[in-house]
Amino acid sequence: MKKVLTLVCLMLLASVAMATDKEAKEAVEKPLLANYDTVDELNPWCGKYCISFFTKTRSAKVVPEGKLLLSWKFQDYSADERWSKATQDKHHELNGEWRDFQKHVFVAKYGWAKDHQIAIGIPFIDNNFNYGSVRNKSCGLGNVFIFEKWRFLKETNNLPAMSLDLWYYLPTGDPDKFHGTDDDAYKATMSISKAWKDFSLHLNPGYTWNKQDGNNDTEEINAAILFTADKKFWPAVEYNYYRKEGKGHAHDIVPGVIWKYRKGGSIKVGVPINIDSTFTYRDRVGLVLKLSQYF
Repeated sequence: MKKVLTLVCLMLLASVAMATDKEAKEAVEKPLLANYDTVDELNPWCGKYCISFFTKTRSAKVVPEGKLLLSWKFQDYSADERWSKATQDKHHELNGEWRDFQKHVFVAKYGWAKDHQIAIGIPFIDNNFNYGSVRNKSCGLGNVFIFEKWRFLKETNNLPAMSLDLWYYLPTGDPDKFHGTDDDAYKATMSISKAWKDFSLHLNPGYTWNKQDGNNDTEEINAAILFTADKKFWPAVEYNYYRKEGKGHAHDIVPGVIWKYRKGGSIKVGVPINIDSTFTYRDRVGLVLKLSQYF
């Protein structure tokens, strides 16, 4: 039976109005206002994090209204182990075969309204692998995706920021060349972010409904911790859990660094490390590079 990940968002807004007689108010007005200013002032580190990290994790932040964010991500995957029943359901070193691919993803995000962004992503996949008598060396378009992101709760000194993403994947892939699928898919994800003085935490649960034949829905949990003590270099560690029905699951960690080399621009470098997998092929250590720039 298919599992359905339910995303429940609850928001509670409260306001309290107090009235006193004119003389009492004048007597205590200045001290009270001073106290309220101290309590209600937003900490300067709130919201000081990037919109996305290395591979999958994102923050609750959105592109400001009227701004455009362009990014390019390159990820290298070179399998070095293959699962086999002959090895007691464990992975073993590849012998006379290889399975490599490089993925380029170009993404444009635009803040079309306050707390709303729309985005489109165009992936290109370069395959080079061989198993048995099958050889695949090809380059082509993967599944183009679009998504809307809505930040419905802003971060405060005590509360995290929260956003909801709704995705649609177009059937632009070619399964015969392992460039994605020729079926469309839908995904819903949530982003939760909270910052402190020198670091922030981020969490993304998500679920994808695939229209492929068979059990192909996927669930994922992505998280990250970002360190912001330095103004330009932000170390981070990302965690990704991915499970596809009937196929397997995987756990990855991605240590890396974000270099804010110019105003509105960043370079991100991460090293995906697989710590557990039940998929057929496994890449124990990979590479991801990401460039982003605001306009």
